[in-house]
Amino acid sequence: MSLVSRRTILRATAGGIAGLGAASLLAGCGGSGGGSGGGGKATVRMWTWYTQQQEIFPQLISEFEAAHPNITVENRMFGDTNAYLPALQAAVAGGDPPEIFAPHVLALQYGNAGISADLGKDLGPDFTADFFESANQEYTDNGKQYALGWMAQTFGIFYNPALLQQAGVTEPETWDDLLAASLAVKERTGKIGTVFANNPGTNGLDLFLPMLTQLTDDPTFMLRLDKLDGVTWEHPVVVEGLGVLDELVRGGAFQEGINATQTNQAEQLLYTGEAAMLFMGSWVPQDFVKSAPPEFLQTYKVMETPAMTPGGKHWCANQAGAGLAVSETSPNKEAALEFIRFLYDTERYAKAMNDSNSMPSTKSAAEQVSDPVLQQMTSWLLEGNGCPHILFGPGSAAAADPLAALIDGSMTPAETASAMQAAVESAGG
Repeated sequence: MSLVSRRTILRATAGGIAGLGAASLLAGCGGSGGGSGGGGKATVRMWTWYTQQQEIFPQLISEFEAAHPNITVENRMFGDTNAYLPALQAAVAGGDPPEIFAPHVLALQYGNAGISADLGKDLGPDFTADFFESANQEYTDNGKQYALGWMAQTFGIFYNPALLQQAGVTEPETWDDLLAASLAVKERTGKIGTVFANNPGTNGLDLFLPMLTQLTDDPTFMLRLDKLDGVTWEHPVVVEGLGVLDELVRGGAFQEGINATQTNQAEQLLYTGEAAMLFMGSWVPQDFVKSAPPEFLQTYKVMETPAMTPGGKHWCANQAGAGLAVSETSPNKEAALEFIRFLYDTERYAKAMNDSNSMPSTKSAAEQVSDPVLQQMTSWLLEGNGCPHILFGPGSAAAADPLAALIDGSMTPAETASAMQAAVESAGG
């Protein structure tokens, strides 16, 4: 993703996260929370790295402040997560987290430590019920919800219809069909069949983890795996899923050098006509508007993530790497909640998402998506095909490195599963 990779949030090292133990997290309790501005105004500080709405947030804040003269909103937007995460960790450790913040991969840890508010309780079930279930699930632990999805994301196969037609293939329904289509494109056009970027290495999890839901028809399987709750990375379903991915890679479904290919390079291969298909997420339309030739924008299409079997459900990754949490400890918590309610007003939120070419996290706003490609992708979520794919458990992201070893051919599926379990256990402490 060119501006903000919502997968890059998973690159936070296990050591960095582990360094925020319970003691330092709890230091946030009793913090000043920003205090109040002059004239008795409540100050709500909002910290994110969501540059998609860089021009939109100031407009929303001006509108909110005009209607709420006793509340001032200070918007601090970081350029990327590398700058953002250390600042957030320092604020939390210093006992003064911002009133509203992007929770990064620390949503559950902050919530369980008393830093993030339980928004399920504070906003009520009628409010949270409008969000896609998989977006709520990622921020929920022990019945408490510690953040809300801001920008949702799902995945599909973006493609060049002319190249598929030239190769004599139609939209693949299953992963086996995708492999066959990729080989046909290579043989008949000399182009790459499907391009897939695994740099950073957590990208591979975006492709692999939904396969587990496809194999089980159970979207809670991955949630339990993330927490090692009665399921380990050596589970037969995990090994089977790794076998499917291994067959795709070894069979030639993707380009050479998968682990070295970055997102922008993969996108470029599609819009320059060097590849027929691209597995990627719903931020692609944003990137294409900025980078792709105008004629490409008029012709490219997107199809569902392939199913495991003919007639099977097309489970697709859907969560919200971009979320918003509220400080439990700030004296201005109620003002922050009021701003949250304002932001998620259906018409206002839908317009903000449409104006930034972003995918909304609520069902009501999803029904108003205007971009035709995003509209099609959002329809899959409204049909109930979304499933978890972002790892939040302690050490879980460490599973990415063994997966990269499978992709480069240095491990078998069984070896990879064992290495994943060992890596997660080691990183989780």
